[in-house]
Amino acid sequence: MVDREQEQARQLADAFGPHGRAGRDLAWIVSVGVLLACAAVLTDAADPVLEWAGGLSGRGLSGITAILILTPLGATLYAARRYRDAARAAAQLDHLATHDPLTDLPNRRFLGQPFDEMLALARRQHRRVGVLFVDLEGVKKINEMYGHEVGDELLTSIADRFRRIAGPEDVVVRYAGDEFVFLCPDLTNASSAERLATKIIQAVEAPFALDGDQIRIAACVGVAITEDRPSRADEVLSDADAAMHQARRQGPGSYALFDRSMREQLTPATAERRLRTAIDNGEFRLYYQPIVSLWTKRLVGVEALLRWHDPVRGVTGAEEFMPALEETGLIVPVGNWILEEVCRQSRAWQDAHPDRPALNIKVNISARQLAQATFVAHLRESLEASRADPDRICLEVNENGLLHDVDAAWATLRDAKVLGVSLALDDFGTGYSSLSFLRRFSLDLLSIDRSFVHGIGKSREDTTIVEHVIGMAKALGIVTVAKGVETEEQMLHLRSLNCDLAQGWYFSEPQPPAMISQLLADTGSRQEWRPPPRTEDSDAAVVRVDRFEPIQAS
Repeated sequence: MVDREQEQARQLADAFGPHGRAGRDLAWIVSVGVLLACAAVLTDAADPVLEWAGGLSGRGLSGITAILILTPLGATLYAARRYRDAARAAAQLDHLATHDPLTDLPNRRFLGQPFDEMLALARRQHRRVGVLFVDLEGVKKINEMYGHEVGDELLTSIADRFRRIAGPEDVVVRYAGDEFVFLCPDLTNASSAERLATKIIQAVEAPFALDGDQIRIAACVGVAITEDRPSRADEVLSDADAAMHQARRQGPGSYALFDRSMREQLTPATAERRLRTAIDNGEFRLYYQPIVSLWTKRLVGVEALLRWHDPVRGVTGAEEFMPALEETGLIVPVGNWILEEVCRQSRAWQDAHPDRPALNIKVNISARQLAQATFVAHLRESLEASRADPDRICLEVNENGLLHDVDAAWATLRDAKVLGVSLALDDFGTGYSSLSFLRRFSLDLLSIDRSFVHGIGKSREDTTIVEHVIGMAKALGIVTVAKGVETEEQMLHLRSLNCDLAQGWYFSEPQPPAMISQLLADTGSRQEWRPPPRTEDSDAAVVRVDRFEPIQAS
């Protein structure tokens, strides 16, 4: 099937190309004019007219007269046809510029001057305008499973449903790939906005019959209603976008009404500017969550966790802003700063507490950082500048972040390990290639995801998974650390399964560096750690955890 945009381009080419309608008309007019002039010259057909006009005659004058009469006539006809074609082409080009070629809905250009004019008219008429920002959940998955042709057909069907929902004065805009905007001049209160948002969600959730299957997706809707004071188009749209992101946090099939507190939340439109300001103002801090031996319950290491000291919202966890750091690419400079700070802090703790073994620090490394050609050089510079012991720095990577280019990631991590740092795999079991990573990356530490830890002792499946992960790690000589431990029962179950280390709120929430320094001062030197006694029928290998606690195997 020919694409709509290609078809319109073809029509324009037909109108103005060398073989277009206007060109054919001109050729016909010129040909007919030449033939008539020749006939007049050969047959004296124009002589009676010329004699009546002034008694002139002659074949030459007859031909010239015919040409003089026919040429303006032909030019007029050609110009009229050309004007009609030009007007039609201009209208088509204007439609293409302001409408989405797939759904034929207005595109985001409408959200500029036309939307400002709508707001101005509503102000003069003392009306308020409602803006509903719709984000579709699941379109990307449909494209991956069925192909983009089915995905395009799905978007076209959604656009048709939206047209049926919209009121006579409403405008539905396709804002981006899977995002739509409803502009409603008669949406005067929150109740009517909620009813429309519910209709939109229901329309999207109704199944679609595509490619022989019943396809279901969901939507999240953010609602903003203009205030009594004059509002600019970009302000109202930004408010609706912030409300939509709030709805996304609530889950698919949700809607949220904008309130002013949402203006401080990160959205794609504001993320980069606000994060750059945070970097320039030094608003990012590192907190450290203790990692504890399950056998001695002593502090053996910490994980460095990023926090944002937002002047407006206070201390904010990484889950709030880390996706925006990744999307904007700012994770690279922030990640470089984290490496420098971790190395500096490691040396500071070692100098402040020389009477005890140096504390191990686990730091998360993003895939974007690993993709930088200068990553290993920056790590080396950070270690040398701080004089940190590389044996006490552990780089933790997420397996999902390595899937894009495993070979390049492996080369970078291999070069990093030559410097003396250790390697950890984060959230083991939640990705796609865990076993191959264990074999390939020469890991020192394996983090068991909190989703499995939460179900241990309650879910047979989760308990079995954790048990096998620990057994496999011990067979490979890898230390295990369970994340998200919150209860004593979880701690005891992990200990019974021979897990080495644990971290979570049961032991301590993330702490500022000063609090970790206090913990180090209070605990003093540590006792030796010994593995649990082996049963007679057990042939499991005794795992040394030198990287995380000096031990002497029994």
